Amino acid sequence: MWIDFSQKRNNILKYMNLEKDINSFLNNWYDNSNIIKIKTSGSTGKSKNIILYKKHMYQRAVKTVKYLKLDKKKVVKGLLCLSPNVIASKMLLIRAIIFKWKIFCIEPTSNPLEKIPKFCFDIASMVPIQVFYSIKNIKNIKIVLIGGGNISKYIKRKLLFINSTDFYDTFGMTETCGNIAIKKINNYDKYYKSFNDVKIDVDNRNCLNIKFSNFFIQTNDIVNIKNKNTFEWIGRYDTIINSGGIKIIPELVEKYFSSIIDRRYFIYKIPNKILGEQIILIVEGDPYTLKISSLKSSKYFKPKKIFFVKKFKEKLIGKIDKEKTVKKLLKNCFIKNNF
Repeated sequence: MWIDFSQKRNNILKYMNLEKDINSFLNNWYDNSNIIKIKTSGSTGKSKNIILYKKHMYQRAVKTVKYLKLDKKKVVKGLLCLSPNVIASKMLLIRAIIFKWKIFCIEPTSNPLEKIPKFCFDIASMVPIQVFYSIKNIKNIKIVLIGGGNISKYIKRKLLFINSTDFYDTFGMTETCGNIAIKKINNYDKYYKSFNDVKIDVDNRNCLNIKFSNFFIQTNDIVNIKNKNTFEWIGRYDTIINSGGIKIIPELVEKYFSSIIDRRYFIYKIPNKILGEQIILIVEGDPYTLKISSLKSSKYFKPKKIFFVKKFKEKLIGKIDKEKTVKKLLKNCFIKNNF
């Protein structure tokens, strides 16, 4: 279904088959209130209700469009393939409203291009699992903004062979009205670059704080700041594992396995009588032998157990619910290796 935002407002809201969540958001955006009530995704904790100001959402939408130079294009066709309830979809719709784009809306699925392989789009927002399953047809999208989870080296290597598309790894959250920083995957960029109206710093934990439009947001994202608007994301402070007094960032450990695992996986912790907490590796799919002894990493980074779970629990499409997945695997799982 196409929504043409170059039409008058009343015509847009009269779409008879408009998905109710999209219609609800558009009505909310066009009303006289200056706020939007929204739920966070819960990808880094429990979902919560927050309030966003429309003027901030407007500012962030404009910044992204200008950065991507889509403001210079007369006709822009976008693809909305994530849930209308997540910030990425809402921001895509706001960009479309401001710049009068045409947006094609489909039901969220892990392979959004499967039924529309020949459609061509200027921009889409996706989570990594959608990018992975769309590799065959993703060349038909000129710009893909990827967020909602870590992008594995396996996926990045696949994307490097697609020259027709610019792929961007985005950094942001619901509280920041979507992305406040971006890095281009095609250029092998290591660091995120924040937009020029965003000021970044760290607290005493090396966790990122963000300032823009008189807003201050303290995150639990551990970063390495290169300069005033450039930073490298390291991991989450609230997921640190304390194993025998050694503090381990699971996101750092996960990077070591990207060269030998081409499935979804993550590092987690389980209680240990001696160490307090011990590292485990959880891999999606049927069991197979992993030769992790060949990896050049600290001995503290090597998991004590490897678990295989047929299907990960998810919060939203592509977003792994690690806590529920671990609870499930402890009841019913395949154990392949013990160390």
